[in-house]
Order: sequence, then C-alpha cells, then structure tokens
Amino acid sequence: MDVTLPADLRKQVDQELASGRYQSPDQLIEQAVRQFLDERQRGQRRLDALRRIGEAVDRAGLYERVLVPGRD
Repeated sequence: MDVTLPADLRKQVDQELASGRYQSPDQLIEQAVRQFLDERQRGQRRLDALRRIGEAVDRAGLYERVLVPGRD
C-alpha cells in the first residue's frame, strides 16, 4: 500500500522519525492507524452504552417524570 500525505503531515512524520521515536514511516503509520481504530471503537462502545441508558430511562418513564412536574 502506498500512502500519500499532504506536505504538513509529511513534515510532522519526518520530525517524528528524526526524534528517534519510530524506526520507520511504516511503524509510525501503523501505530497511528491502530490508535485511530481503537479510538473509533471506544467511541462506538460509549455511544452504544448511552443508547442503552436512554432506552432504560425511556422504559422506566423517567423522561415524563422530569418533563412533567407533579406527575408521579
């Protein structure tokens, strides 16, 4: 796979490589892609959890209790 980066990102990659943190551009890109995918997966899990919470609140009728004061 060949990857073409815009000049600003290429400059940052070059700076990271010069720092010695990565041995190759492939290593840096691999780590970046893994981190991106992990973050996306964590975000999806959070969204799923919030949906489940919202559904539970809805089933319990808590929205109506909060939105209509005095209604039990």
